[in-house]
Amino acid sequence: MLGANIAYLLKERCEIVGVDKVLFRADKIKCEQFDLLDHQKLRESIRRAAPDVLVHTAALVNVDLCEEEQDLAYQLNTELTAFLAKICDEISCKMVYISTDAVFDGEDQRLYREEDITHPVNHYGKTKWMGEEEVLKRNHLVVRTNIYGFNVQDKCSFGEWIYQSLQRGEILHMFTDIDFSPILVNDLTEVIVKLLEEDVKGIYHVCASGCISKYDFGTYLQSIFFLKEGRIEKSQSDHFPFKARRSKHMGMSNKKVRETLGLSIPSPEESIERFYQLFCDGYHEELKNWGRLS
Repeated sequence: MLGANIAYLLKERCEIVGVDKVLFRADKIKCEQFDLLDHQKLRESIRRAAPDVLVHTAALVNVDLCEEEQDLAYQLNTELTAFLAKICDEISCKMVYISTDAVFDGEDQRLYREEDITHPVNHYGKTKWMGEEEVLKRNHLVVRTNIYGFNVQDKCSFGEWIYQSLQRGEILHMFTDIDFSPILVNDLTEVIVKLLEEDVKGIYHVCASGCISKYDFGTYLQSIFFLKEGRIEKSQSDHFPFKARRSKHMGMSNKKVRETLGLSIPSPEESIERFYQLFCDGYHEELKNWGRLS
């Protein structure tokens, strides 16, 4: 989702070259198809493109799958990241690594800051944290975030899943005991651009201002989208048979990035309102019409 939205939003401002394991065709970008774990092909592709900036959005993000397929999670989230950081150094290219709020254990109830101690509670968080370390030791940029938005592929972000499920009249059980700081992918893209313009390095939390429970996120989205169908019921994460442990408090502070760039970032509620406005403006249809998967 993030890579496609970045490409779509920046296609008029930048020359964009991407890599995906599925064939992806879209106007005004180039995209090669191969497995990112084929390091030889990846090295050749990057050297051929000779980018000024590499934004690394690929990851195994299914938390339970990471727990079951730990070797694959390590290959994609850690080893691949280390390889890309090394290549970027070789060709003097800036790198942006997209990381996660799952590097924290959720035991502290305040908003997590960049300097807080990381302590991931599952293999997904652990492999992403190890990826961070590989990027930081080469003095590149790490962006911790939690995103939602519109997909170009036939997959659903958290926001799309809520909307589509309610529209079908389904009953959703959403957690009151897990909170997070979700940011719309469109807003994240613009902040990444500004960070690159300022040539900053290190870790930045690029997330909503404040946090919200999964349940409150869902009910607010339902009200903003005027959805009368379906129902959202309160639930506790401890009652759900996850394979991997989850952090319950994932809220992060974005004070550092706001002060560095001198900008404001929407709250979760304001972000949902913007999500609705993009929906009304037909952004999701424009995105899918632009990206043609074969």
